Amino acid sequence: MERMDEVTFARLARQAGFGRTGFCSARAFEAEREAVALGPEIAERRQLKFDPIGDDERTKSLAVLLWPYNPAEKEEKGCVFVDGYYFASNAAYHAARKLEEDLRQAGCFAKANVSYPAREAALRAGIGIIGQNGMLITPEYGSRFVIILMATDIECSAPDKGESGACLRCGRCAKACPAGAIDESGMSRPERCIRNFMMEGIVAPEYLREKMGMRLIGCDICQRVCPMQPKFESGRTLGLKLDELATTDPVVFSASIQKLSAEIGRNAARPQRVRAQAALLAGNSGEKKYLPVLEAWSQLPFEAVVEHARWARERLLTVGLDQIGSTRLNSSH
Repeated sequence: MERMDEVTFARLARQAGFGRTGFCSARAFEAEREAVALGPEIAERRQLKFDPIGDDERTKSLAVLLWPYNPAEKEEKGCVFVDGYYFASNAAYHAARKLEEDLRQAGCFAKANVSYPAREAALRAGIGIIGQNGMLITPEYGSRFVIILMATDIECSAPDKGESGACLRCGRCAKACPAGAIDESGMSRPERCIRNFMMEGIVAPEYLREKMGMRLIGCDICQRVCPMQPKFESGRTLGLKLDELATTDPVVFSASIQKLSAEIGRNAARPQRVRAQAALLAGNSGEKKYLPVLEAWSQLPFEAVVEHARWARERLLTVGLDQIGSTRLNSSH
């Protein structure tokens, strides 16, 4: 293989399916470390690392790779919503692993899917701007992409730099956010973002549960209303029915988990986490046919499943179908 540099790496990344590629220095993310330490308890943030060189002294730069995707259409009636990001995230993860393997076989140091602040790394690499919704936005893809970071031994050719341009600050994302996580100052209350509580194995705050509607994982409402998104073709949908998840039949449930795992990855589709989220969706469905399932789940030894099943059962028994339907409409994707 020819000598590895930024240009050669970018070409190989494109061949692997990635879109835009950039590089930033491997200096520690000290400001981000402090922000996470002082910020709200959000599971994904607590898993971040902040010192690439301290973690592996071979690291000279972080490669920032964008994997673009098309947003999913609305699912058919009775199906759960899986945001297109998660199909793309699974594909990008495996593509990065393959790219890492190829680079290592060529004698380079590479470590894919490293968990550093991805948005901040992209900004260092001169990729994108930050929107009012707190997401990275680029001219090519809007915010419809997965960011993969890869530690490399490639020397960064330019100091960390920013990209010109700014968010329109139109306020549409703040107005559309069903949980009130965004205001005029930006993503000021990230702990209210409903995505933080989907399939994380934790109990979702009660005031957010009905706002999840029929979303199994992902909420892209703020992206759908953003005028800085370029036009996309409709992306794929999963076609997974709630009946296939909200069931006491182990064969049906296992088959659904396998289908989901194949599309979004086994780590994202852990059975008890899926069951906990499916309980909330059953409660939001307005369908009393799920009551026996919820009763059975309320006896399981998993806190999030039990609490969500209890809430969903009570909701179906006490809240009228018309009211649930109105809530689902107002929080629809």
